[in-house]
Amino acid sequence: MNLNQPPHDPGISTFADTACGARVLITPHTPFISYRDEIVYFCGNDCKQMYDEDPINSCIAARLLTEK
Repeated sequence: MNLNQPPHDPGISTFADTACGARVLITPHTPFISYRDEIVYFCGNDCKQMYDEDPINSCIAARLLTEK
């Protein structure tokens, strides 16, 4: 799997849990990051921007602080 692009087949509806626990339909425009060999999705561009600006205070902070 290419971690720079989210997996998406336009003919298949794919849902995923986001960093904050929301469930979203994955499209080519769904914001995401590659984190520890895993794709982590965000519920929107605002959440992704908050992560980019301050990861420790973003919705993924608990994951960043608890995983080793």
